[in-house]
Amino acid sequence: MEEYFSGIWQDENFENLKYSGYQLVDYVNSKNPRRVLDVGCGFNRFKGKINNLWGIDPFNNRADHQISLEQYKGPKADIALCLGSINFGNEETIDSQIKILDGIWTKQCIFRVNPGLKHTWRNEEDYKEIVWYPWTVDKIYQIKDQYRYSLECLEEEYTIHNHLRYFFMFTK
Repeated sequence: MEEYFSGIWQDENFENLKYSGYQLVDYVNSKNPRRVLDVGCGFNRFKGKINNLWGIDPFNNRADHQISLEQYKGPKADIALCLGSINFGNEETIDSQIKILDGIWTKQCIFRVNPGLKHTWRNEEDYKEIVWYPWTVDKIYQIKDQYRYSLECLEEEYTIHNHLRYFFMFTK
């Protein structure tokens, strides 16, 4: 995963996303957050645009702190952004990451997740060791119910390669 996300993967789709691209800037800033944590920030595209943003990413050196979610020990955030980062591994891994996230954000967590689709626009050899978790609407509702979150929205979003993603927001 490190080789893929530190050199092969590019976020060429970012500006074209209907819900989880730059249109989130005004939305998040309108909430007047004291701290926003961008989990798996990649190239840190929201830095300087979203107020009080701190980006973490284990593989991209453009992050404010090059660490994983599991390593994060910083302050709690009003809002957490998980836009493509809580996507890898099995159900146990996803459940563990959701539990960690629950202790980090206080008001809202915004997600974009992959229903298990591989990046077909890249050579499969580039990412054969990566396991994409097959997110479902049922899984989103399961998390909502388990943690007693409110689900503010749930939308289908498509990449420039016409790959389905789910965009959703939880609030406490």
